[in-house]
This record gives sequence, structure tokens and C-alpha cells, in this order.
Amino acid sequence: MSYAGAGLLISVKDWFSSPSSAESLMDRYVRTGEQKALSALYDQHSNALYYYLLVMSNADMAADITQKTWVKVIEKKHLYRHEGKFLGWLFTLGRNTLLDEFRKQYRQDSHSNQIDSLVADESALDGTPDFHQLLRQLPFEQKEAFSLQQEGFSIHEIGTICDVPHETVKTRLRYAREKLKKALETQS
Repeated sequence: MSYAGAGLLISVKDWFSSPSSAESLMDRYVRTGEQKALSALYDQHSNALYYYLLVMSNADMAADITQKTWVKVIEKKHLYRHEGKFLGWLFTLGRNTLLDEFRKQYRQDSHSNQIDSLVADESALDGTPDFHQLLRQLPFEQKEAFSLQQEGFSIHEIGTICDVPHETVKTRLRYAREKLKKALETQS
């Protein structure tokens, strides 16, 4: 069998095999620095990270922070602990990078006194706010907990990412749901 035929066989085998878990891909990337593993992680999780950051900021900032987060994955790969979920670690890096950017902008904007004022408020073309606009109007902590839950994180995982007790996460989620429900009811 030629090497070309062997390469075809390997690529067909990869096509039929199930994708590796994020944890195993990250472990492989940490051990070997294999770019294919990093690329697979990026392909699997970059959209979820971007949409989380988009809820928390605006489109330009979300794209910028997404890229900065992946740079941190590369730079801080040695800090990854295989006991945890990769996605939780990734979102923690993304969250911390976003908060650093908010702090930087806050220092530059001496007239602002709240992080929430840094988030862009995009109004709908027809004047009626949609669900995403209502979500953006929530206080930062409630919006963060709600969007992380929508990404599939458990209350315990959200607490770990946000570095707060799980009871605090439950409270933030309850307030977020109440405010969203009330806003949707007044819209109707």
C-alpha cells in the first residue's frame, strides 16, 4: 500500500470516528502543542464563546475578546487542569478577559460610574425591543448567569466561572427570569 493510500485510509478513518472530547483535545494540546488539537477546540467552541460574549457586550468587543481569549488559551495552556471541563475553563478565561476590558474602558471613561454603561444598547429598527435587547438591559451579573445557563452550564459550573456561591447564582437567575418575564409581558 502506498503512503498516499495510507493517508486516504487515515482521513476516512477520522471521518467515521467520533470527535474527541474537548478535555482530551486540550490534554493533547498541552502535552504536544499539536495545532490540530487547538484547531479542533477552536472549531468546536469558538461560536459558543462568541455568543456568550456578544450577550455581555457588543459585536465588536465580543469578536475582539473571543480572539484575545484564544490567545490566552495558547499562552496559558500550562495552567489548564484536566480534572475540570475545558468549556468552563475557556468561559472563565473569556469572562475575565471581558471584565479586564470593561475595567480598562472604565478607567478611560471618567464620566461613567457603572460597567453596564459600557455595554452598547442597540435599538431595534422598528422601535420594539427584541429578546436580546431585553437581555442586554439586565444588570451585568444577572445577564451573565442567564447567558451561561443558556450555554448549558450547571449552577455549580456558573458559580465556578463567576467565582460566587451557587446560591448567589440561583438568586441571579431568579431575578433575571423575573425581569425578562415582566418585560416580555409589558411588551405584549
